[in-house]
Amino acid sequence: MLKGFILFCALSLSGLCLSDTYAQSVPESIRLKSELLGPDLWDYYIDQVIDERAEGQTLANIFYSGADLKPKNYSAEISAKVLLDFLRGGFSANTSARAINIRILECKIRETNQGNYVSGQVVLKMQFELQKNCGALPLTSYGTSLSYRRLINKPESVENSLRSVLRNSLNFIQEWVKKETKTNVALAKGIALSFSDYHTSDADTVYYQRSRPVTFNDFTAKPPQGSRFHAAIFPSFGYDMRREYKDGIIHVHIDLKVYMVKSASWVSQSVRNSYSLNHEQRHFDLVKLLAEQFKRKLVSEHLNPDNYEGVINFEYLEFYRKMNQLQEKYDEETGHGTNRLIQSSWNQRIDAELNEYLNKEGI
Repeated sequence: MLKGFILFCALSLSGLCLSDTYAQSVPESIRLKSELLGPDLWDYYIDQVIDERAEGQTLANIFYSGADLKPKNYSAEISAKVLLDFLRGGFSANTSARAINIRILECKIRETNQGNYVSGQVVLKMQFELQKNCGALPLTSYGTSLSYRRLINKPESVENSLRSVLRNSLNFIQEWVKKETKTNVALAKGIALSFSDYHTSDADTVYYQRSRPVTFNDFTAKPPQGSRFHAAIFPSFGYDMRREYKDGIIHVHIDLKVYMVKSASWVSQSVRNSYSLNHEQRHFDLVKLLAEQFKRKLVSEHLNPDNYEGVINFEYLEFYRKMNQLQEKYDEETGHGTNRLIQSSWNQRIDAELNEYLNKEGI
């Protein structure tokens, strides 16, 4: 249960009516003083402070001697809400960056009365998490304790000690993140996307190059008996993805592979001419166009370290589906190349789009 952040006498909140004599012995409420650790903008900010202390754990048992000079022991409580206010105020928060949650596992102050003096100890245990789209990712834990000694009528030392421990926890996570960001991919701040085109053909695969159109030697399969078609090409596209993490950025490189498979492509002797070869080449060109559109779609996406793999895979499947639909549309409208007028129109359209995409990249 989250509570307000003032350190206060628990009895004063109970609604009980206190006598004037007793009330004079109650210490003044202790409030944490806000402070800024540094002016630098941090790459992360404190989003939530979650109170997970053991049920019934009291923050502080404080000794105080008031006007009646009789030392009494008071209970004080802590609130996750004002802890959040204090921790958020510790540095210039960059709320456009990633969010860190703090789970308070233990936070307590225990004092021992030693006459005019009080010995005390502050104990703090925290769990730091990175808030991601898929949920909270545990980062690291922090535990510390601080001992102090004060006059029994000077309770302000309690606030100073608690604030010091909390300040140290902020310094700890700030330095931890700075160090880990260099090598810990979980702390990645962004994505840098780059592309290349795979060109090295092999015995059974021709990878797309505009300077290397298909030839009849690339159609090595035997024509199937009884087919009503005279030629078929098997083009497709895929990609290899490489990742490198450096200084908080995931560098994602995609090597596009637009190819045709020789052993799945065939042509009859009756249509071994330049017109028929052009029709098959245009099937290959259409795959290249879809691959270029896939590339530009990824560039336009707002990829982040949490979603980039899913987005890339989703868009690939979408464009693969579009590729098959476009191939069917091309064959349907051209009558598998028999309608020369429509074939000429597709030739012009494909050339114009290839020029638009590839000339910009010098391909």
